Amino acid sequence: MRRTPAGLLIVALGLLALLLSAAPATAHEERDSQFPPGNGSTPKHRSEAQAADVIVVCRPDSRRRIDRIGNAAVRQRNLRLLQDCEFRNLQAAVDAVRVQRTNIYVLPGVYRERPSWDAACMKGYDGGIVTYELSHSCGEVVNLVTIAGDDPEDQDIVCDSALCNLQVEGTGARPGDVLFRGGFAENGDWIKHNGIKADRADGFYLANMTLELFRENAVYIHETDGYVVDRVVTRYNDLYGVLTFTSDHGLIQRCNAHHNGDSGIYPGSAADVNARNRKTGPLTRWAVEVRNCNMHHNALGFSGTAGNSVYVHDNKIHHNGVGYVVESILAGHPGMPQDHGWFSDNKIYSNNVNYYGNVAGDDAPCQAEHPVDRGHQRGVVCPAFALPVGTGGMMVGNHNYVEGNQVWNNYRQGFMLFWVPPALLRDDFNPLHQFDNSNFNHFTDNVMGMTPNGKRSPNGLDFWWDDAGRGNCWEDNEAAKGEKITHNATLGYLPDCKAPSLLPISNLVKTTTLLSCASYDRYSKPTPAGCDWIVTPPKPTAESIAAAQAAAEQGPNDPTVPIALVAIGLVGAATLRLRARTARTR
Repeated sequence: MRRTPAGLLIVALGLLALLLSAAPATAHEERDSQFPPGNGSTPKHRSEAQAADVIVVCRPDSRRRIDRIGNAAVRQRNLRLLQDCEFRNLQAAVDAVRVQRTNIYVLPGVYRERPSWDAACMKGYDGGIVTYELSHSCGEVVNLVTIAGDDPEDQDIVCDSALCNLQVEGTGARPGDVLFRGGFAENGDWIKHNGIKADRADGFYLANMTLELFRENAVYIHETDGYVVDRVVTRYNDLYGVLTFTSDHGLIQRCNAHHNGDSGIYPGSAADVNARNRKTGPLTRWAVEVRNCNMHHNALGFSGTAGNSVYVHDNKIHHNGVGYVVESILAGHPGMPQDHGWFSDNKIYSNNVNYYGNVAGDDAPCQAEHPVDRGHQRGVVCPAFALPVGTGGMMVGNHNYVEGNQVWNNYRQGFMLFWVPPALLRDDFNPLHQFDNSNFNHFTDNVMGMTPNGKRSPNGLDFWWDDAGRGNCWEDNEAAKGEKITHNATLGYLPDCKAPSLLPISNLVKTTTLLSCASYDRYSKPTPAGCDWIVTPPKPTAESIAAAQAAAEQGPNDPTVPIALVAIGLVGAATLRLRARTARTR
């Protein structure tokens, strides 16, 4: 039966009511943040001879560990540096920096940074948001190690202290030789939220170490212009392995991020340096480059709320719940809506690992009262959000260029693209913003459903799309020999990049299937009714793929529906929500 525009408007309003009743999850709690001026550059690795000063950190057993290093040159260098060791803890060495362009070398050992556990300045902290002033004066309230480079009195966010252009490098033969461990206090709670935090620390370089067991992030880069994270392993953290926020000129390379409850790598609210760029394609300027990393066994391999101008290439993203996500969903992130991700030459495969069984039921490990009993140290992952297990890449944004990737064996779908209403999910009530995502995304030259050696290994669908957005297109994507690209486009085909822009009308049946998962909470509501995202799809077969494609014919996607009616419904519902919120606060 063909639906009339009026009938579709009723469906749209019902959709809005469902959205209003679903409480969307929020992101990590953070102070109000802004992008740095963007005048910096990505720092280069600096040798001892090039440093303005050198400081050495070691542990009491560093000599014994050095003696076990098999590489003679690395062993001899460490023995030489050991003679100049002045500090047992990295924070003490950071506090001793007196000149910019200092190198701190951290010798093999396990670093717990015990003086940071109960520093005198922590008394009186109530657990709220940490301002920059507090981060500068007493970063120990949440961080194992803090590098805060800006003078809080000068009313800007530019690094202007001796901590600018600081380089911290482990000296072992491999990242595991230098280990920073947060872990748990005697009462079973987390010792620290973050491992190493660089806050307004322009030119920061971190290399060759492992960080594990933090309540939020192992490495955190915040409001920093110019940073590198190189050869760093981040594992067993409740949220992120590496989190960067409102930062620019970043490089994350040769990393290994695994068993994190949210993402292995997360450049959230990356500096929006291409906000005015109306083209989709390779970038000439990006805020952060992520390359040659191995992201595996996380709830999400890579993600970025407002992940703007991110260049993600030549990585392995596999055996996560979801491979990667860039999105415009969560409120409170500068740079909305997300734009200009460039995903190129990645291997994205087998992202079917389901960790939601860890949160469901009273006996589930993630429901243990004390973090020490949840099993993070044994690789237990407690997913922070409900996301579609079995998905290679998921996008809610604009001008994303996805090209040259190899994508196979993701049971639900290879790539997923859909629209979300800003008024209802990120508190943006401007009528002109209601279709600000997902537009002008291009998928080209990707190899779908085939391993690098040419073996057929299908995705549940190669491309899932809710039919929404302007200028989205698919071109020259390759399937396994004898196969065709699979998708669920209601049109019956995926628009190519020569086609005219489509009108921004979502397929409401597809969109409503996404709603039930919005109320997920890993403690209070780990199994929302009707949320199939948290259920592992079966391994794809020819029959299951055909059924998924056939489901696209359910509609509705009637092009006669005036966009204005949908927009009016969105704004009307948003207004009611705003009025209700105002009434509650009076």
